[in-house]
Amino acid sequence: MKRHNILLFGAGLVAGLTSTLGFGRTKHVHTVSLPIFYAGSWNYYDPERNRNHHLEITPELKLSIDNHTIPTTVELIDEQQLIYIDKFGYHITIQANEQRPVKLIDDADDQTYTLTVPENKI
Repeated sequence: MKRHNILLFGAGLVAGLTSTLGFGRTKHVHTVSLPIFYAGSWNYYDPERNRNHHLEITPELKLSIDNHTIPTTVELIDEQQLIYIDKFGYHITIQANEQRPVKLIDDADDQTYTLTVPENKI
């Protein structure tokens, strides 16, 4: 009987310690849905053409540049990048930091552009 009480005490002690230390609990990390993270409007400057462009990504991940929808398919989306493939097989990559998309990489033009927030959005 004494051995049974010691085992019961030991099991209770282990259960108490694991619940106190957080073992067995899943940690909930609140993350933003990736399509919502990438959705928005940005500007970028093309020095070769000496022109400002307007980029827009919808919550459905539809891509448009200067109000023209670009036919693309999403190839990859994660916290660091959103990669589209266009109808010619070229990649259009949107790179992000922890807060927002920051770069556009266009394989067709072999160019990288810095994305800026439109002035009316500041």
